Amino acid sequence: MLQQYLHPIYSTMGGKNFMKNMLAVVKTTPGDTSLSKVVVPYPSYGEVLIRVCAAAICGTDIHIYDWNAWAQNAGISLPLILGHECSGVIEEVGPGVTNLQVGDRVAVDTHIPCGHCRLCLTGRQHICQNLKLFGVHIDGCFADYAKVPATCVHRLSDKIPFPIAALFEPLGTAFRGVQAVNPAGKTVAVIGCGPIGLLAIASARVLGAAKIIAVEPSKTRLQLAQTLGAHYCVDPMQIDPGAELKRLTNGYGVDAFIEASGNPIATHQAFQALMKGGKAAFIGLGAKPLELNIGSDIVFKEATVRGIHGRLMFETWETLDNLVTAELLNVGPVITHTLPLSDFDQGINLARLAYCGKVILQPQGDK
Repeated sequence: MLQQYLHPIYSTMGGKNFMKNMLAVVKTTPGDTSLSKVVVPYPSYGEVLIRVCAAAICGTDIHIYDWNAWAQNAGISLPLILGHECSGVIEEVGPGVTNLQVGDRVAVDTHIPCGHCRLCLTGRQHICQNLKLFGVHIDGCFADYAKVPATCVHRLSDKIPFPIAALFEPLGTAFRGVQAVNPAGKTVAVIGCGPIGLLAIASARVLGAAKIIAVEPSKTRLQLAQTLGAHYCVDPMQIDPGAELKRLTNGYGVDAFIEASGNPIATHQAFQALMKGGKAAFIGLGAKPLELNIGSDIVFKEATVRGIHGRLMFETWETLDNLVTAELLNVGPVITHTLPLSDFDQGINLARLAYCGKVILQPQGDK
C-alpha cells in the first residue's frame, strides 16, 4: 500500500525541493514498512542531495525490516527510510560543499564519521569513536532522492554502471578483508558465498590468490563462485569441509580464510583447516557469540585474526574504481535480480533466499 507520509525531520526544511514529494521505503513502526510518499529533503550545510539510480539490498536492511533483536538494539529511531548501499547523481549541493557539484556520478559510504575524535584525526574515520551509519541512524537510499553528508560521497568514473557502483560499499568490505590476508600466490578459502563472500572471491582473484576454495551449501551460489574465480567448490552438506580443505592443500591447510558466513560451525571448521602461521579475516556477522579454542585455533598456530569493518575512506574506493574501470575486477555476476523500488517487498524476500545474489532496486524505474 502506498502511504502519504510527511517525515517529521523534513517539516522545517527550505529550498526549492521543499514540499516536493518522492517515493521512499519507510519503516514507520516496528510492524510496518511501506512504500510512502514523503517530502524530498533539502541538503543542509556539508550535505548533498543524490538522485538515487541504484540501491542494493543488504542483510542489515532485512534486520531493520524484520525489526529483530539487532535492529531493536542498534540505536535506530523510527520513522526511518531504509537502505544504505547506493549510487546516483548529485541533484543539489548544500552550503559548505566545495569538492562536489551538481551532475557528479557518485557512490555512498555507509560510515558517517564525526571528524574530530582521535580515530578520525589519525586517518581511521571508518571506525570513528562516534560513528553513525547511513540508512541506520539517518534516512537512507531506498527512495527517489537521498540526503547524504558530503564526507561520505565518492565521485565515480563515467565508465562504471550505477548497479555496479551500488555494490562498492559491500565490495569494499570484502576487498579489504582479502587484502588483510595477503592472498597473492596463496591458497585462500572463502567460507560462505552469500553476496559478500562472492565479492570476496572476485577480490581474491584480482589480488592474485593462486588457489581459491569456496565453501557454501547452495549449489546456485557455488556456480556463481566458479564464475567469479573459485578454483574449487566445497558443499559442506556433502563433505567435511575441514578435511576437504586439508586434502586440497596436501594436508597443511589453507594459507588464509575469509569468514563470510556468520555460522559458528563453519568458522570452527575453517580454523581446523587453517595452516600454521595462517591468517583469517572476518567480514561476516553471526547471530550468536562464537566460542573458539584459543590454544589450538590461534595461539599454537600463531594465527593472525583480523576483523574488517567497512572500507578505508576513500583509499579503498579509489582502488575499486581503478580496478573496475580497467575491467580487472568483475562483480557483475553477483547481481542476480533488478527490481523497481515499488517491488521492495519482493526484493527483501528474494534476498533471504539461498539461490539469490545481490538484489538491486532502481527508484527511477517507478517513473
